[in-house]
Amino acid sequence: MRTARRAHGTSRTRTTTARGGALTALVLLGAILLSACTTPAPPPAADPVETSTAALREQLLQIEGLADPAQTRSGLDYELQITIADPDRAEEVTREAVDAFFASDVRDAITQEVAETYDSAPRFQLSVIPAGSERTGPHLDLVMASGADTQTLADAVATWTRMGQIDGVVPPSGSFEASAFTITYSVDFAGLLAGVRPTAVTAQLRQILTDGGYDAAASTITGVISVPEAVNTVDGEGKSVQGTRFARVFIPLKAAVGPHYGSVLYFLPGDEIVDIYVIPALAPDGTLLPLELTAESARAVGQVIQTEHLYTSWTLRDIIVFTQDGMQTFPAGA
Repeated sequence: MRTARRAHGTSRTRTTTARGGALTALVLLGAILLSACTTPAPPPAADPVETSTAALREQLLQIEGLADPAQTRSGLDYELQITIADPDRAEEVTREAVDAFFASDVRDAITQEVAETYDSAPRFQLSVIPAGSERTGPHLDLVMASGADTQTLADAVATWTRMGQIDGVVPPSGSFEASAFTITYSVDFAGLLAGVRPTAVTAQLRQILTDGGYDAAASTITGVISVPEAVNTVDGEGKSVQGTRFARVFIPLKAAVGPHYGSVLYFLPGDEIVDIYVIPALAPDGTLLPLELTAESARAVGQVIQTEHLYTSWTLRDIIVFTQDGMQTFPAGA
């Protein structure tokens, strides 16, 4: 009987040991599975376009005389924007920037990415901004086509930079392609007061093109006059005109000066005096067209403006008309 009991006890021990081993195996298996689930996923592959454009930006920042490089994309279009901080190095800066672009991986990366979505090839453009200008202001656009000659683009930017150094003229905006420019420039208020006229500016610009080795006749140059609505200094400082009803002054004024009316500027040197500058429309060649204002009609329209369009504390002093040869001043006091 004792022997039988001992045998029965041994069987129970073996069963317990087997169950313990199975439990241990399950625990190990669970630990392995949990470890597999918590292993971090490998990092995503770097985006070739982001990597290449970032590398190009770092290179551009090392170029002396180049400031604030930027790269923008929209659909098929890629644009490299650079600011020429040193006009004397415009040619060198452009050449180094374009060389850096063509030596980078940006073009290939964008071309491969675009091919996945579009049937057309991407377009690459250089946009050059003069120092002190906003990105939305004056600029020159140049196509960076495959196989483009870097020196040709650099020479064009250098020539365009010289165009923007004419006193009284806002740097021109436009484009360059196939050895020809298409540009629009503007004469500002200070330039008009100094006697700058679009006809003379156009002649200067064409001479700059000729000196640069270009056929001036192949380029399109358009001049405009750009003035603010109201200023209180010659250099263009703004002046609030809220509540003056200036927006309707042009109605009687336009009738008084005739069909060649272009625009009007209100000069407010203080809190009580107003001078009105009338800018004529331009002929196709940029000539300021003559206006029909006379001393008598100036006094008559001045009285209308004074009584119907100005604060009672303000006094309309003069109406000044810009002409092709200078200015005419008409006293407008009632």
